Amino acid sequence: MRFVALLIVATAQLCLAQPPSNSDRESAFKDLILADLRRPFPTDAVLRQRLTDHRQDFERLVVMAKADKELLRIAPNFTWTTSSLVWPRPASQLGFTVQRWDDYRRLFHTLGLEAGVLRRWDDPDGVYLIVQTKGLMTGGSTMGYAYSERVLEPRCDSLDKPEAIVHTEIYFKPLGGNWYLYLEQD
Repeated sequence: MRFVALLIVATAQLCLAQPPSNSDRESAFKDLILADLRRPFPTDAVLRQRLTDHRQDFERLVVMAKADKELLRIAPNFTWTTSSLVWPRPASQLGFTVQRWDDYRRLFHTLGLEAGVLRRWDDPDGVYLIVQTKGLMTGGSTMGYAYSERVLEPRCDSLDKPEAIVHTEIYFKPLGGNWYLYLEQD
């Protein structure tokens, strides 16, 4: 959320300044993307402690996401349903009530989940809680928590050095029970 706010402020400042040339716009966009890419992911220890400190809220969020089976993605500012990835959609087609979405958003804020919840096509029973994303759709990376009743593979001992993780798109660090940290890289 802080990055989104920064992006809005930077965009507003650019718009209020003298009309920029195309090269100025391209340079500003490039600078914003690079700042995003340089922002470090939280450490494994920080994320583990957050899960410990807010375990009931994390578990509540998983229960909510599993109950809302028609929703594949619940973000602070959009939803994807099993029947539509189109956005924006009318409130009647969100997949749940606006009040329920507000409940999700409060939990996202409390738990430090910048990008919300994902239920992956290839793991429909798992719930992925997205702490942070970097980059664009291709060439980006995502870190967060995964809740799954099946064992998630491949596993690793630490996600603290993502540059050392190669040869696969996603890694999981077990946290105990059905909880994992995950790092996905394109």
